[in-house]
Order: sequence, then C-alpha cells, then structure tokens
Amino acid sequence: MLLVLSGGTGTPKLLQGLVRLLQPEELSILVNTGEDVEVSGLHVSPDLDTVLYTLAGIINERTWYGIRGDSFFCHDMLRQLGHKELLRIGDRDRAIKSYRTSMLRKGKSVTEITRELCRRLGVRSKILPMTNDRVKTVINTDRGDMSFHEFWVLRRAKDRVTGVNFEGAEKAKPAPGVIETIKKSDGIVIGPSNPVTSIGPILAIKEIRRALAKKREKVLAVSPIVGGRPVSGPAGVLMEGIGHEVSAVGVAKIYRDLTRKFLLHHTDVHLAPRIEALEMKVFSGNLLMPDLKSRVELARRVLRVVRTNR
Repeated sequence: MLLVLSGGTGTPKLLQGLVRLLQPEELSILVNTGEDVEVSGLHVSPDLDTVLYTLAGIINERTWYGIRGDSFFCHDMLRQLGHKELLRIGDRDRAIKSYRTSMLRKGKSVTEITRELCRRLGVRSKILPMTNDRVKTVINTDRGDMSFHEFWVLRRAKDRVTGVNFEGAEKAKPAPGVIETIKKSDGIVIGPSNPVTSIGPILAIKEIRRALAKKREKVLAVSPIVGGRPVSGPAGVLMEGIGHEVSAVGVAKIYRDLTRKFLLHHTDVHLAPRIEALEMKVFSGNLLMPDLKSRVELARRVLRVVRTNR
C-alpha cells in the first residue's frame, strides 16, 4: 500500500497519475486540514475537497479547486446582495460543503464525513484527514497575523512573512486510522506540495511526525521547487520568510529527519551533492505536470523510486 501526504494543488496532479497505475485500494492519502475555514457559515476543507474531487474525476483542472463545469449562481447572488466571500464557491461544490457542515453539526467527525463522501462519489481509495481536531494555519506578516486564505487569496502573498504557526497542532491527535496506515504502508510519498503550509500542518502533529520518522527508509519526498522557484503557489515567499533556502535543498532540509529518498527536477541535479550530505539518496525526473501524460509519467517514476531497495 502506498501512502501519499497531500495538500494544495501540486500533489493532487500526481494523484491523478497514480490512480491510473494502482488499484484504488492500494492508495491512501493523508490530507492537510490546516487551511480549513468558515465561509458564509459553511465549513470549507479546501485540500480534502481537492483530493476528493480529483479521485472522483470531477476536479476543475483549470484551477485545481472546485468542480469542473460548476455554476456560481449562489456566489454571484450573494455578491449582488453585498455579501463578499473570501473564496469563490461553485453551486455543486457548495452542496458538498453544506453537507459536511450539516453533518458536523450533527456530531459527525471530519473522518466519518470524508468516508461517507468518498462512498457517495465513488472514491475507493482511502482519504484520511490529518486530524479531527481544529488546527489553523496562521501566517505572521509585517501587517499582522493572517489566515492562509487572507494571505494568499485576499492579499496575494504581497506581505513580508515573518513566521508561520499551526494553532492547535500541539494538542491535536491524528485522525483514526492515520497512524495505523503509516505503519502498514509499503511506501510513503511526501507529495510536491508547499512544504510550509500544505505539508507543514500534517507534520506539526507530533504523533504523525514520529510515526513517519520511524518509517524514514520507506519515505520519498518530491520537491515542489524547480529551478529555485515553486511550480505554483506561495511556497517560495513562505520558505524564505521562515529562513529556508528556496530550492530543492531547502525542501530537503525541511524533511531531513523524515526521508531517505528525494526526487528533484532533472535540471536541479547539480544540487544532488548538497542533498546527499543530508543522508538522502537523490533521484531525478521531470516534475512538471502540465497534462495527464506527464502526471502519469511522474507517477510511474515515483513508484519506481519508492520500490527501489524496498
């Protein structure tokens, strides 16, 4: 069984390739919930929904957020009424979020709701939220503290980052099944997502980090940084803001106690000696995924590396 740590938009593209090479039951995904937020009274879990929609085959591949071909009548009417939403939520997407919110109010956990959504959308792989507890990613900036969405969606990452905190992570417990899945996995992939705010909240939960560290020989990290720049998103300004070099080396240092294998883009192979000095075996490949063919090819490369000396 393969376990993939996911958040943001980079790793779901890889997942789209992996599901074409593995049986659904062979794949589990551990997902960031640190960016969960309330919008218009709805509990929004952006990263969970992106993984859910990707595996259900309904993801909007233009934005890697929301449902393909969705309408926005509700959002547009709210705006006409003078109600501004931090996130633009489509009508079908809003129905999913409404269902989750309703179930939470009835006492169901995020894990239980995710399992039910998978069943109803025909997703047979296991999607695991990192925790059922509340963890909130807070970006410290020169303009004050902000949620991730305020920093990235509203302010477009134009403020200087001075720190990143994961409120509640110190007390949060792994969701049911998370530690067991880590222990049982034949291979584990830290996907090419933002290492600070997409993967960081998962690793901030101590029990999860300890469990992954014990499986270090089985863990592969895939770099989201190519040529000194993130493929997408604010990973660069966030890494720089908390004192990390914006490069594959900087990513490797973040994961140095968790993995023995590191996959970087083929144009960054000159950085291999510095990463090898961190006691990692370095592999290279094409990490850019503009289309389905490239996603499948990267997934094939990832599986080959994970199975190396397994």
